[in-house]
Amino acid sequence: MKKPYKFSREVLPGVFKITLPLPGRKPGPVNVYLFKSGAVTLIDTGTLQSAAVLEKALAEHRLSFSDIKKIIVTHGHPEHYGAAKKIVSAGGAKVMAHREDRRSIEEGMDVSTQSYQDFLMLVGIPLHVRAMLKMLFVVFRRMAQNCKVDWTVQEGDRIPLGHYEATIIEAPGHSKGSICVFLEKEKILFCGDTMIEHITPNAFVMLDEGEKLPVRLSQREFYRSLEKIRTLSPSVAYSAHGKDIHDVSGIIAGYQSAFAQRKASVLSIVRSGEKSVYRTARRLFPEIGGLRLPLEIFLSISETYTTMEVLQEEGKIKMNIRGGRLEVTC
Repeated sequence: MKKPYKFSREVLPGVFKITLPLPGRKPGPVNVYLFKSGAVTLIDTGTLQSAAVLEKALAEHRLSFSDIKKIIVTHGHPEHYGAAKKIVSAGGAKVMAHREDRRSIEEGMDVSTQSYQDFLMLVGIPLHVRAMLKMLFVVFRRMAQNCKVDWTVQEGDRIPLGHYEATIIEAPGHSKGSICVFLEKEKILFCGDTMIEHITPNAFVMLDEGEKLPVRLSQREFYRSLEKIRTLSPSVAYSAHGKDIHDVSGIIAGYQSAFAQRKASVLSIVRSGEKSVYRTARRLFPEIGGLRLPLEIFLSISETYTTMEVLQEEGKIKMNIRGGRLEVTC
């Protein structure tokens, strides 16, 4: 009989899924993955605030932070690397991540706070809402300690994980440097936030320092990443949030359908005469109250703008900066 664990569940021989708390219903608690054999490895770490729960989970396996040798960060959002520095300080674990998310992990933001503020002003967000969002960025920073990335990884890199061999799959869209970890022989994918069973992951705006508007199209990159994952035909995908995914093609088809509906809704709002990204987002997501959860407001702005990027690429709308504001027209 297998030993019962309170904080973890064995998903493969010697590989355990540990679920750590994270405030809010969406995306919900964070799943990190422990490879016990060989050089003990974690895929993601949870937030700094959930480090104590992670310690308890490791203790059930007679492990501590000092036993961790490698940390693979799927992407540079604080709930995925937040406790990495604490683990590194305990025993010198080496941190691996994609170079495109290196700055987020080492400095706490992919671009400066000012770049985000400039973008938020450009898309028409009122001053009081921008102030709320500024506080949101402060909260994000407190969820993690900045941590040096020792090794950068890229598409096709092979990494030994105990009895397994993993291949790195680049999957940008949710972030610039999102990656998946694929056990090719076993057809098992650790997909980070690229796929989540209960929600469609947000393809965040990809800002660049010195650019007024994003150069990269997050949604296009996100759906290209999903198509790449589909061709891998994983038998199961272990997500960083929520349940294990056994019908990968079905999940991707659902995302595609939802995005087609989202595009149609945004286009309808713009055709009605709405020219503001912010006001379009508020009409698209009416359930978000004016002072409710700054994170949800930011997510709605990000989702709306990145959808508009695709509509503009398709020639259905135009976005131009006029008078210090981004104007959207058909």
